[in-house]
Amino acid sequence: MGRRRFSKWMSISLAFLLVCLFGCSSSGGRTQYVADEEITLKFIWWGNDQRKEKTQQVIDLYMKEHPGVKIETEVYSNTTEVATQLAMETADQNTADIIQGDYNFIFKYIDRDLIEPLGSYIDNNILNLTNISSEYLTSGMKNDELYAVTIGINSDAFVYDPDFFAKVGVSVPDEDYTIDELYNTLVQLKQAVNDPEFYPLGNLFSVNYFLRTKGVSLFNADGTGLGYDDDQDIADYLALYKKWTDEGLLGAFDGVKNDENHPIITGRIALFSVSSNASTTLSSKAGRTIKLLPYPKIGEHEGRFIKPSMFLAVSSYSKYPEEAVKFVDFFINNEEANDILNGERGVPVSTAIASRLSAKLDEAGKQQYELLDYVKGHSSPIDPPNPNGSTIINKAFEIVKSRVLDGSLTPEQGAKQFREDAESILRGTGEVE
Repeated sequence: MGRRRFSKWMSISLAFLLVCLFGCSSSGGRTQYVADEEITLKFIWWGNDQRKEKTQQVIDLYMKEHPGVKIETEVYSNTTEVATQLAMETADQNTADIIQGDYNFIFKYIDRDLIEPLGSYIDNNILNLTNISSEYLTSGMKNDELYAVTIGINSDAFVYDPDFFAKVGVSVPDEDYTIDELYNTLVQLKQAVNDPEFYPLGNLFSVNYFLRTKGVSLFNADGTGLGYDDDQDIADYLALYKKWTDEGLLGAFDGVKNDENHPIITGRIALFSVSSNASTTLSSKAGRTIKLLPYPKIGEHEGRFIKPSMFLAVSSYSKYPEEAVKFVDFFINNEEANDILNGERGVPVSTAIASRLSAKLDEAGKQQYELLDYVKGHSSPIDPPNPNGSTIINKAFEIVKSRVLDGSLTPEQGAKQFREDAESILRGTGEVE
């Protein structure tokens, strides 16, 4: 079989990112300041226009209540752009004071002492965690020390428009449905909507969710290798993907924006896989309630899990770490601030804030809370963060999947090829056949 390799620019870019991320360490220095000095904090985060507007309102509110503090923002459209920017800033030891991070990259900074430990600020009541359950804090901890505060929780799920299902006369599966019941629903939808441009399912749950339902995972616990032994598990996922694609049940709508042109809103698809906090934005853009449906049961094991939507952390390079922590505390605990945010980043981790918001939510706003209530009783622990190289491994999987879809590889050949590619990347060669 011929060999394929990622282009040189990708390898160079990856090497540059890794050097920036892993070749730098914190100076641990602090600048002293006097009480009447204006403090400038830089806050880096990502989000759509709605999140940008709400977050800026919270920042303005904080600066109004803290006139000696100025907060400047670096706003990007997605987590990948933030990770890239942070890598460059870290190389210059000029990282933003306050960092919005996700589960898969924040620990790359924590592990290299680039994130400020928060224990002393908790002890001094600068950061109040009284209303936050310990189970929501562990994902931001290392060696029993808290480094990053979860600001919202969510779960992967499907979004759907109940009005669309009612219009075409197809019933929405109940929460305890199986993969076979999902397939039957997709077939009914395809038959009910006689349009070749319509796809019942816009994108599929991830391969890792599929593996979790088999009692394994994509990567092992310490990130040094793959987390499954039987390649047939991957082959089964690839076979499912091809079957549903060939039957016109599954489209290729990954990467769409949560705006008024989303295919769920326009009716081009009936179900779409998202992080559950997306339902709030989609409902707002649609002007009607977009609901959430948990992933289906597949294997004997529970694949669903609750995850931190994102974290807030303080850079260990910050000149004003105490002031940065005060903003983090404001973000998670202030009632007026969270009235503005309204759970857009996921269900708030503060029980006081979550209760306050849930009491006044409309039907669309309740979707996240109802889904999380269900998943709490139907889930297993989240996997460890993805290892270094996971982005390239994911791209390798996409290449294999595309070759299975076009018939160049059988699902079994694809599974074998992916193992070779992934293990090669994890060994550090970065070569993809």
